[in-house]
Amino acid sequence: MSTTPDVLAQRFRRNVRAEILRLLNHQHIAQISRDEVERVGKDSGLPSGEAAHEFLGLKGVVWEGTTSRARDSEHLWDMVHFDVPWFQRRGDAPTS
Repeated sequence: MSTTPDVLAQRFRRNVRAEILRLLNHQHIAQISRDEVERVGKDSGLPSGEAAHEFLGLKGVVWEGTTSRARDSEHLWDMVHFDVPWFQRRGDAPTS
């Protein structure tokens, strides 16, 4: 049985949100790399390369922050630095 794009997108959204909260709350890391996003996408069943695009579309919904790019990168972004107060206002991260 094939999985519809909507189901894959919902799975990716859930999984990437869980990964972000794990990074923020358990590892105390306020960033995620493009490679990590692509791994979550692959684990969620998204075609290769689609996760980075889907992830950017979730800005303001699942995450907030700024992107950065390595000088020699072929991509538009390589890292997202989270706006931790945004997560705190939503109750997704501790305030202390």
